[in-house]
Amino acid sequence: MKRQILFSFLLLFFSVVYAQEKIVWDYPVKPGIKEWAAFKTGKQMVEACQIPLDILNTIGTEELVTICLNYPLFNNYIAFNNERKGVNITIQQFNGLQELSQRKDGIRELMKVYADYPILSHVSKDVYSEESYIPYKLPFLELVLSDSIFLNRINSEELEELRKIAVNKYVDKLQNSEVYSLFNIKKTMLLTAVIMNKQSKTENQDVINTFIKNYNHLDPNTLTEMSKIIAE
Repeated sequence: MKRQILFSFLLLFFSVVYAQEKIVWDYPVKPGIKEWAAFKTGKQMVEACQIPLDILNTIGTEELVTICLNYPLFNNYIAFNNERKGVNITIQQFNGLQELSQRKDGIRELMKVYADYPILSHVSKDVYSEESYIPYKLPFLELVLSDSIFLNRINSEELEELRKIAVNKYVDKLQNSEVYSLFNIKKTMLLTAVIMNKQSKTENQDVINTFIKNYNHLDPNTLTEMSKIIAE
């Protein structure tokens, strides 16, 4: 009986320790390996990138954010005429982002990563280096944060905090325009505009609404006006 009690105690102890550890998981199939090249459809790629449920249910939120940002199909939104719709579909198709959106600390962890995300003054010429991917993952993160699935889960104080972070990213990107093109900068502008639209209405509301509505096909005047609003 004592042995059984001791065994149960040890089992519980190691289960708790295991749960507290960060679970390291990576996509077993991803671009660059032969198994990925053998896929015939996008559906096969999406299915191959799903996180196993036994991992998904035990992984920490911080680690889950990292896994989501490393999603092999993060750039799929570019294939859509409507980038926001493309990201929304990506969120719905990937169980990692679905799980992250349901966690109470999911948006907070995303905000932490966004706040610390580096803005580069130059990019490595080695296209296979980790650094070379940094400027391209940031727009994906900003589009995810712009989606109502995540943005609707934060309060007014957190919304203002996120707005300030986005404005700082916008300024930093402008100062490093040799790395960050308008395609990239527009994502920061969109995030800021969506946040402002959720906050108190302002005298600039018409411009903000126009920017959001016509985001995929913006004219220079709207871009200029939105840029002035962000810089205020």
